Amino acid sequence: MNSIKISTNIPLTYKPYMSHQLLLPLCLLLTFLASCQTNNSPMENTPETATATLLWTGEIAADGCGFEIVIDGKKYLPENEDAIDEAYKGSDSTQVQLEFVRLPEPIDRRCGMLPQPRVMDAIRLVSITKP
Repeated sequence: MNSIKISTNIPLTYKPYMSHQLLLPLCLLLTFLASCQTNNSPMENTPETATATLLWTGEIAADGCGFEIVIDGKKYLPENEDAIDEAYKGSDSTQVQLEFVRLPEPIDRRCGMLPQPRVMDAIRLVSITKP
C-alpha cells in the first residue's frame, strides 16, 4: 500500500500579540457598522398640526384618486387614507384641522382614467377634525 507522509514543518505556536492586532480593526469595523444604522430624524416622528384642505377625487376603483391633502399650498397623499371618515367623501373640498407626521418616502399612486405615475410627498394622519 502507498502511504502518505504529511510534513509538519510549519511551527504551530500561539502568538498572543496576533489576537491584539486583529482586535482593534474588528472593533473599528463594528463601530462603523453600528453608526450606519438609519436613525429616524425628529421630523419623521414629530406630529405636526395644520389647517388643511382635504380634496376628494373619487373612489380609486371608479377611476378617481382617493384623498389628497393640501397644506400650505403643497399636495400630499395620506399613507393611511382609510383613517379618513367616509363623511368627508360628500364634498370635493373640505377645510380640516390635521395632526399628521411627514414621511420620508413619497407615495407613487397610479389612478384615474389613464393610470399615470403620481408621485407625491406622503403623510400619516394622526387625527382629522373640522375646525
